Amino acid sequence: MPSPIKFVAAGDVHGDEQDKSSVRALLSFMSDYKPDLVVMIGDLWDFKAIRRGAGDEDQASSLEKDWQAGEEFLRKFFSFGDERIFLRGNHDERIYDLAQNSRSGVARDYANDGIENIEALVKELRGRMFPYDSVGGVYACGTLKFVHGYGHAIHSAKQHADAYGNVLFGHTHAIDYFKSVSIDAREAWNIGCLSNLAPAYNRNQMRRMRWQHGFAYGLIHREDKSHDVFLARQRGGKFTIPTGVKSF
Repeated sequence: MPSPIKFVAAGDVHGDEQDKSSVRALLSFMSDYKPDLVVMIGDLWDFKAIRRGAGDEDQASSLEKDWQAGEEFLRKFFSFGDERIFLRGNHDERIYDLAQNSRSGVARDYANDGIENIEALVKELRGRMFPYDSVGGVYACGTLKFVHGYGHAIHSAKQHADAYGNVLFGHTHAIDYFKSVSIDAREAWNIGCLSNLAPAYNRNQMRRMRWQHGFAYGLIHREDKSHDVFLARQRGGKFTIPTGVKSF
């Protein structure tokens, strides 16, 4: 019987907005778990300085620090696994949008340089990259699909199960789960985030009350076409692994 594929999925790091203790916990777990497949589920960078409609404070933020923090995370994350996937998130996509839509030639040139750096980084780390696209940005392995996420609604887990079947996603920064009432038993896991839970730009929005640090891991069984998914979440400053074997 072939061995199952061990995977880890994590995302919503947001560059220099990342929560360093959560990132350390993830990498410590991965060192112990030794996954075969790793999926960076999007928003590796924040790119707040080039957000459409960004205020003066965001425009003044350092893209260099943001880039360096995201690159450092991806290098460490992609040091695990034989299959390495990067699904761009809506924040990552900002630099691609800038290259296409900016009326400033200087901004377009700068953005294209950044895109070249992203593609070179992923290639160097022997990864595969997918765009932020609700159809083209889907990675499938066995009975599971992985997407960044499309929508912030309270019922987003149901929406993703309806659209993709068995799927893991991020984007909302929340941890959630949905299983359909149907013969094919579609399941969706919202896996949380690894970023600051109280960014300045979101201080007036109630939805951040649902935000939680977390990531997902599990097994994809090749023999009987099934899967096991576990959500690791932070409680009391520590990540408790659902198996109860270890806490990080």
